[in-house]
Amino acid sequence: MKRFSFLIVLCFFAFDIYAQGLQLALTGMVTFNEVQIKVSDPGEDIEAVITANSGVQLSVESQNYWEQSNEKWRIYVHKTNVEWADEIKLEVRRQGDGDKLNKKGGGNLHDGSTFAEIKDNPTYFFRGMGLISNIPLDFRISDISLSLGANNFETDVVFTIYDD
Repeated sequence: MKRFSFLIVLCFFAFDIYAQGLQLALTGMVTFNEVQIKVSDPGEDIEAVITANSGVQLSVESQNYWEQSNEKWRIYVHKTNVEWADEIKLEVRRQGDGDKLNKKGGGNLHDGSTFAEIKDNPTYFFRGMGLISNIPLDFRISDISLSLGANNFETDVVFTIYDD
Protein backbone atom coordinates (compact mmCIF):
# COMPACT_ATOMS: atom_id res chain seq x y z
CA MET A 1 0.00 0.00 0.00
CA LYS A 2 2.82 2.41 0.76
CA ARG A 3 4.41 1.92 -2.67
CA PHE A 4 1.16 2.58 -4.46
CA SER A 5 0.61 5.89 -2.57
CA PHE A 6 4.16 6.94 -3.33
CA LEU A 7 3.67 6.37 -7.07
CA ILE A 8 0.50 8.44 -7.14
CA VAL A 9 2.22 11.38 -5.44
CA LEU A 10 5.11 11.12 -7.90
CA CYS A 11 2.73 11.21 -10.88
CA PHE A 12 1.08 14.40 -9.60
CA PHE A 13 4.50 15.96 -9.00
CA ALA A 14 5.58 15.21 -12.56
CA PHE A 15 2.30 16.62 -13.94
CA ASP A 16 2.79 19.84 -11.93
CA ILE A 17 6.27 20.38 -13.38
CA TYR A 18 5.02 19.79 -16.92
CA ALA A 19 2.24 22.38 -16.50
CA GLN A 20 4.71 25.24 -15.98
CA GLY A 21 5.29 25.86 -19.66
CA LEU A 22 5.02 29.64 -20.06
CA GLN A 23 7.79 31.31 -22.00
CA LEU A 24 8.63 34.76 -23.37
CA ALA A 25 9.47 35.65 -26.97
CA LEU A 26 11.05 39.01 -27.80
CA THR A 27 11.31 40.60 -31.23
CA GLY A 28 13.18 43.76 -32.16
CA MET A 29 16.22 45.57 -30.82
CA VAL A 30 16.74 48.88 -29.04
CA THR A 31 19.44 51.29 -30.15
CA PHE A 32 19.90 54.96 -29.47
CA ASN A 33 22.38 55.47 -32.37
CA GLU A 34 20.29 57.93 -34.37
CA VAL A 35 19.77 60.37 -31.50
CA GLN A 36 21.14 63.89 -31.67
CA ILE A 37 22.14 65.12 -28.21
CA LYS A 38 22.40 68.88 -27.96
CA VAL A 39 23.84 71.15 -25.32
CA SER A 40 22.03 74.49 -25.13
CA ASP A 41 24.86 76.73 -23.85
CA PRO A 42 28.64 76.33 -23.61
CA GLY A 43 29.60 74.88 -20.23
CA GLU A 44 26.13 73.39 -19.66
CA ASP A 45 25.48 69.69 -19.22
CA ILE A 46 23.06 67.53 -21.21
CA GLU A 47 19.44 67.80 -20.12
CA ALA A 48 18.00 65.12 -22.36
CA VAL A 49 15.63 62.24 -21.83
CA ILE A 50 15.89 60.09 -24.93
CA THR A 51 13.10 57.72 -25.90
CA ALA A 52 13.82 55.06 -28.52
CA ASN A 53 11.19 54.04 -31.05
CA SER A 54 12.33 50.49 -30.66
CA GLY A 55 9.70 48.31 -32.27
CA VAL A 56 10.40 45.75 -29.52
CA GLN A 57 7.49 43.41 -28.85
CA LEU A 58 7.11 40.88 -26.07
CA SER A 59 4.92 37.77 -26.34
CA VAL A 60 3.79 35.33 -23.64
CA GLU A 61 3.67 31.88 -25.21
CA SER A 62 3.26 28.27 -24.16
CA GLN A 63 4.19 24.82 -25.39
CA ASN A 64 0.75 23.64 -24.33
CA TYR A 65 -1.89 26.13 -25.47
CA TRP A 66 -4.88 24.48 -23.74
CA GLU A 67 -3.34 24.25 -20.28
CA GLN A 68 -1.81 27.74 -20.21
CA SER A 69 -4.46 29.86 -21.95
CA ASN A 70 -5.95 31.24 -18.70
CA GLU A 71 -2.95 31.11 -16.38
CA LYS A 72 -1.96 34.22 -14.42
CA TRP A 73 1.66 35.37 -14.62
CA ARG A 74 3.98 38.27 -13.82
CA ILE A 75 7.06 39.61 -15.56
CA TYR A 76 10.23 40.92 -13.93
CA VAL A 77 13.00 42.86 -15.67
CA HIS A 78 16.68 43.56 -14.96
CA LYS A 79 19.84 44.42 -16.85
CA THR A 80 23.22 42.79 -17.17
CA ASN A 81 25.83 45.41 -17.94
CA VAL A 82 28.32 44.87 -20.71
CA GLU A 83 29.77 48.40 -20.86
CA TRP A 84 27.59 50.74 -18.81
CA ALA A 85 27.95 53.77 -16.53
CA ASP A 86 26.06 53.63 -13.24
CA GLU A 87 24.94 57.24 -13.72
CA ILE A 88 22.86 56.44 -16.82
CA LYS A 89 19.26 55.49 -16.10
CA LEU A 90 17.57 53.00 -18.45
CA GLU A 91 13.77 52.70 -18.28
CA VAL A 92 11.07 50.59 -19.93
CA ARG A 93 7.29 50.76 -20.26
CA ARG A 94 4.55 48.74 -21.85
CA GLN A 95 2.95 50.86 -24.55
CA GLY A 96 -0.04 48.65 -25.32
CA ASP A 97 -1.95 45.49 -24.43
CA GLY A 98 -0.88 43.26 -27.31
CA ASP A 99 -3.16 40.64 -28.83
CA LYS A 100 -4.82 37.96 -26.72
CA LEU A 101 -4.38 34.62 -28.48
CA ASN A 102 -7.50 32.86 -27.23
CA LYS A 103 -10.03 35.74 -27.43
CA LYS A 104 -10.69 38.83 -29.51
CA GLY A 105 -9.46 42.20 -28.29
CA GLY A 106 -6.46 43.26 -26.28
CA GLY A 107 -4.66 41.26 -23.64
CA ASN A 108 -5.56 41.20 -19.95
CA LEU A 109 -2.59 43.21 -18.62
CA HIS A 110 -2.01 45.29 -15.49
CA ASP A 111 0.76 47.75 -14.53
CA GLY A 112 3.83 48.62 -16.59
CA SER A 113 2.24 51.48 -18.53
CA THR A 114 4.55 54.12 -17.03
CA PHE A 115 8.33 54.16 -17.33
CA ALA A 116 10.12 52.10 -14.66
CA GLU A 117 13.87 51.99 -14.12
CA ILE A 118 15.66 48.79 -15.12
CA LYS A 119 18.11 47.92 -12.38
CA ASP A 120 20.78 45.27 -11.90
CA ASN A 121 18.42 43.15 -9.76
CA PRO A 122 15.07 41.79 -11.01
CA THR A 123 12.17 44.15 -10.34
CA TYR A 124 8.47 43.70 -11.00
CA PHE A 125 7.38 45.09 -14.40
CA PHE A 126 3.78 44.01 -15.14
CA ARG A 127 1.33 41.11 -14.81
CA GLY A 128 -1.36 39.50 -16.89
CA MET A 129 -3.36 36.42 -17.71
CA GLY A 130 -3.40 34.08 -20.67
CA LEU A 131 -1.32 33.94 -23.81
CA ILE A 132 -0.67 37.37 -25.31
CA SER A 133 1.42 38.33 -28.33
CA ASN A 134 2.94 41.57 -29.62
CA ILE A 135 3.02 43.63 -26.41
CA PRO A 136 4.84 46.82 -27.54
CA LEU A 137 7.64 48.15 -25.32
CA ASP A 138 9.32 51.57 -25.20
CA PHE A 139 12.76 52.27 -23.75
CA ARG A 140 14.35 55.54 -22.69
CA ILE A 141 17.61 56.71 -21.18
CA SER A 142 18.31 59.72 -19.00
CA ASP A 143 20.96 61.22 -16.72
CA ILE A 144 23.53 61.31 -19.50
CA SER A 145 26.36 63.69 -18.72
CA LEU A 146 29.27 65.18 -20.64
CA SER A 147 31.49 64.05 -17.78
CA LEU A 148 30.99 60.46 -18.96
CA GLY A 149 33.02 61.23 -22.07
CA ALA A 150 32.53 59.84 -25.54
CA ASN A 151 31.97 56.12 -25.29
CA ASN A 152 29.73 53.27 -26.42
CA PHE A 153 27.46 51.96 -23.69
CA GLU A 154 25.87 48.52 -23.85
CA THR A 155 23.68 46.47 -21.55
CA ASP A 156 21.53 43.35 -21.90
CA VAL A 157 17.93 43.57 -20.70
CA VAL A 158 16.50 40.34 -19.25
CA PHE A 159 12.78 39.64 -18.91
CA THR A 160 11.66 36.74 -16.68
CA ILE A 161 8.15 35.30 -16.41
CA TYR A 162 6.72 33.64 -13.30
CA ASP A 163 3.35 31.94 -13.02
CA ASP A 164 1.08 33.01 -10.16
